[in-house]
Amino acid sequence: MIIGIGGVSRSGKTTLALQMKATYEAKGHTVVVLHQDDYVQPEAQIPLVRDRVDWECPESMDFERLRVAVEEAAQRADYVIVEGILVFYDPAVNALFNERILLEIDRNTFLERRALETRWGVEPLWFREYVWESYLKYGKIGYQP
Repeated sequence: MIIGIGGVSRSGKTTLALQMKATYEAKGHTVVVLHQDDYVQPEAQIPLVRDRVDWECPESMDFERLRVAVEEAAQRADYVIVEGILVFYDPAVNALFNERILLEIDRNTFLERRALETRWGVEPLWFREYVWESYLKYGKIGYQP
């Protein structure tokens, strides 16, 4: 079983993936969780938006490497859970999912949660808005490039 979990940044994708992993493992299943963030292109190959690296666009992702990792994980685990903002973007990756979960939060909740994010320093409001717009453009189930 291969499960895709998508949603905007700070919507709870990783939390849900890890909770599902613990639940399935408690029932004796083998589980692999893959995080989209582990399959980004080298930073020098990622486009910029203004002065910032644009992690939110499809060009930032190595979808082929992610696809191969999903297929390999499926050979050794009962459940493969893949989470990320762009997991439904690439047709080849999206086609691997037996189930798709889209976590939705409203814009204001996203902006509040993202403002608390400090891994990349203080983000300007324009960038948080950009992340939201990128999710609306590229992150939904059924996206057609």
